[in-house]
Amino acid sequence: MPMPSTPKPSQSDDDSVAPVGRELTNKQRRKLSKREQATYSLEMVEVRRREARARQFRRRVIRVIAVVAAVAIVGTGSGLIIWATIRAGEVGPANMLSDGILLTGSTNSSTNQATITPITTEALQAGASPVATDLTGFKATANIVMYVDYGDPKTAIFNKQEGITIDNWLAAGYITLEIHPVAISSTSANDYSARAANAAACVAANDPSKFLAVHAALLLAASTTKETSMSTTALSALVTKAGVSDPKVTSCITGMTFGNWVTAATQRATHGGLLNANITTLKSAPLLVVNKKVYTGKLSDQSALTTFISSTFAASQSNGSTATPTPTATPTPTP
Repeated sequence: MPMPSTPKPSQSDDDSVAPVGRELTNKQRRKLSKREQATYSLEMVEVRRREARARQFRRRVIRVIAVVAAVAIVGTGSGLIIWATIRAGEVGPANMLSDGILLTGSTNSSTNQATITPITTEALQAGASPVATDLTGFKATANIVMYVDYGDPKTAIFNKQEGITIDNWLAAGYITLEIHPVAISSTSANDYSARAANAAACVAANDPSKFLAVHAALLLAASTTKETSMSTTALSALVTKAGVSDPKVTSCITGMTFGNWVTAATQRATHGGLLNANITTLKSAPLLVVNKKVYTGKLSDQSALTTFISSTFAASQSNGSTATPTPTATPTPTP
């Protein structure tokens, strides 16, 4: 009778041996004859060889898939979209869960001293979508959302004409202001827009009380005739001059810590991701949204803008209140 490759199992579960291809315990192996042990050893050598070949094959398949995926990203017209989508998974700056930072203001009636307060939030986590700001707690003010591109001359012109007025409305407590930095005008030749938006995000994450001061400084330094081309060193110095002394902000700016977030936030805004607005896509900056309604008038017409803010705020009141923001006082915000 031919010798079986492995012995038959005994009646005891503890003493039973494994079928071919399975490792035997020392106790089970001691029950084998010398011939059975030799046969078993040869079989296990072959099993291990097959397992090793299978592992090598799996590794080769994984490498091939990775190479094909990389070639597909580089070689197709959708590479830029995939590149931006990957970066959408990066963690964003703290206090910008909506891709923007919300600011409120108030003025001491005795001293006429204004205080600007950022509303703190968690950072946008990897793979998460921005969360629209809950405005139910700010019904007593007009809610303005502003998308800005620090490298675009149109944004610089708007700030020169209306920036101080909007800051004064905020300081007086007439409005809340949610600022979304985007980098529509950034190019491979001039990426100032992206670097400035990153700088704003660095301040929002590490020293949010200084955000409005830095925001104003960035816009004041921007060119109204051509895209700004300030160096990163000069950009960092500008932020420091605006009152930010935290070294983490400096390293964040020079290291472009939130560069991927800027790309992703811009991609979201320009591809159907606007929040708290009656349109879904940002086509150009600056863009103003008042109580979820986009302002479509001339940005240079202060009278039209004021009327739009007042009438939109009044229409948004659900309790019949006739109170409207009255943008006439001009307290000076505290940096």
